[in-house]
Formats: sequence, structure tokens, C-alpha cells
Amino acid sequence: MKFKVFCLVSLLILGSLSLVFAGGQQEAAEESAAPAATTEKAAAPAAVPVDTGKTYTLKFSWSDPVDPLKQSTSGYALVFKQELERLSGGRIKVELYPSGQLGDQRSSTEQVAQGTIQACNISSGVLASLYYPKLEIVDMPFLFSSRAHAAEFLDVNDNPFMADMAKDVAKETGIKLLNVIPFGYRNLTNNVREIRTPADVKGLKIRTMEVTPHMKLIEALGGSPTPIPFLEVYTSLQTNVVDGQENPPQIIEVMHFYEVQKYMTMTGHVMGVGATLMNDEWYQALPADLKAAVTEADATASLVYNGLGQVLDATCAESLIEKGLQIYNPTPEERQAFKDATQPYVREYMVDQLGAEFVDGFLAAVEATAQEFADEAVR
Repeated sequence: MKFKVFCLVSLLILGSLSLVFAGGQQEAAEESAAPAATTEKAAAPAAVPVDTGKTYTLKFSWSDPVDPLKQSTSGYALVFKQELERLSGGRIKVELYPSGQLGDQRSSTEQVAQGTIQACNISSGVLASLYYPKLEIVDMPFLFSSRAHAAEFLDVNDNPFMADMAKDVAKETGIKLLNVIPFGYRNLTNNVREIRTPADVKGLKIRTMEVTPHMKLIEALGGSPTPIPFLEVYTSLQTNVVDGQENPPQIIEVMHFYEVQKYMTMTGHVMGVGATLMNDEWYQALPADLKAAVTEADATASLVYNGLGQVLDATCAESLIEKGLQIYNPTPEERQAFKDATQPYVREYMVDQLGAEFVDGFLAAVEATAQEFADEAVR
């Protein structure tokens, strides 16, 4: 089972993240074959791109700060660049654009769809809101018991449910889902009061992403969900436009949200899900060996993303306490109360949007992956 052994990641991080961005930092179809005309002549196979010695440029955009030891997305980007350039023998040159240099997540997604840039990393909910609503399903609350559980289920290469979704995304949008990957558990912060129960959220204005399941979750708790672009969150908290926000510890640390927030509750209400998007037309035009290089580079970089993300969530939580943020860890019973208050409400929205058959099939697939972990534990 994949992602069981995270000790490999420490070696990758030590070996890879000690490097610099090596010039990448700029300031720092699937079409169904037509049926044969007759039974005597089969349809011609699709042309396979041939290596002509051509070189390619891949522009990679993401919104988080550049430091690869403080942000798992930045660690992923650095290693993806290093590995892809090595595996391609320099035939693919990767240019890295961190910190929203080419636009926010929404803009980057649109640029990938249009082919203006070749790849970006975003929250998966951004793609769902723009082009593919079914992907909202991975942002339901309290789905995954651990990062390993999430990584196993979200694998677009090995999990049939996600693999089918990735094929459909490419067909419908022209975007290849290179990966769908857990970023980290999202937790509530605010300036008004300590949150211990769902009732404590009532009346609070909470910044969320423009991701409907996140907004519905806050709504279910009696709060007022307020979508605000990521790069405007600090100022909005500082000026009391909103009372609070919800993010993984590494984001709260690196964006200095602790400077403008008093309380944090480790609700773990949603596993934040990232996605690396690639323009599918650009990818399909690559020779077979370069497609393989892209896949392998992503696999290596994803190990770093997962391992570094887990380390950062643990260390940042401790650091936030030292910086004065008052952190509360709910009891299992309290966490269950948050789940009971939110999951049925968000499920009802999902069923209304996507249909009961799809939602129930998704939840059954998530549970099946959890059962695989349980079965292996008793072997």
C-alpha cells in the first residue's frame, strides 16, 4: 500500500531541498476512435508524438511563499523541477513562479486551461468552482482519518474512483490532473472567543476559500462564511473585516496569521486537498519518454509534499503556541459533535448538486480505503 512508509521522505528533503531554485525563480484525445468505415479496415491508431530532439518550457505557478522548507507546495515545486529536468535530460526546462507572481489560484487555473502556462498547484476546490463541480466532493468534512488515508484514496493513478474522475476532467476541461494530494487538516482560528463546541462558532464571520463545501460547513455551524482571496486574508483579519479563518498550521505560520488572531481550535474539519494541474494538450504533445519523466518527477515530488506537509503541521502547531496563539485540542467527543453538526448538512448540499448515487459511491469508496488500512493493521 502506497504512502505507508514516510521515512524515505526525510532523505529526499535533505538531498533535494538544500538546493536553490536554479534559475526557476523570476524574482526570487481522449477522443473515442471513430468507428471503422467497414469491418474489413480498422480505424488508424492515434499518432504518437515522436522524439525529434525538441526542447520544452514548463511554467509552474503557485500562490504560497517561496521557502521550500516552510511550505510543502514550494518543496514539491523545487523537487519537481529538479527531477523533471534531470529525467528529461534537460529537454524540459521548468520555470518556477511562486507567491502568486502570475496570478492567484483562480487566475493560474484559467491560464493552464487556456495554455498560457503549462502547470500550477492549487486547492482542488478552485478547479471545482471554475470548471468541474464534481471535484467539490473531496472537500466534504471529516472524510479522512489521516494523511496516509487521504493520500491513498486521492491517488489519480491507482485508485479507480479518482482515476476515472481525472480522465473525465481532462475530457471536459482540457486540464490534466497530475495529482490530487492532501495538503493538511484545516483548523479554525478567531479573535472573539475560544471555540470548543459547534455552538461557539455561531455569529462569527469566518473567511473561507471560494469553495462551496467549506462555506456550507461554516454555515452549518451557525457562522457567516466570507470568501476572501488568499493574499488579502491577513489584512482582512487585521482590520476585522472577518473574525477568523480556517487553514492548516503551516499556512497560519508562514502567513503570520497568528499576529492578528488570538484563538485556534484543532478541529481538523476538512483535509485541505491540493492539485497539480497541467495543460492536457501540452502534455499529450510530449514524446512518450517525456510523459514518463513528468509522471516520475511528480511521484518523487509528491513524496516530499506529503512528508514535509506532515512535519510542518506538527512543528508549526508547536511554534504557534510559542508565538502566543491559544490552541485548544477538542476531545474525541467534541470533535464528533463538529462532525455530526456539519457532515449531514454538507452531504445534503452535495446530493442536491451531484446526485445521491455519485455521493454515496464516493463515500463508499472512501470507507473501502479506510477498511483496507484496518485490515492490514490486523494482519
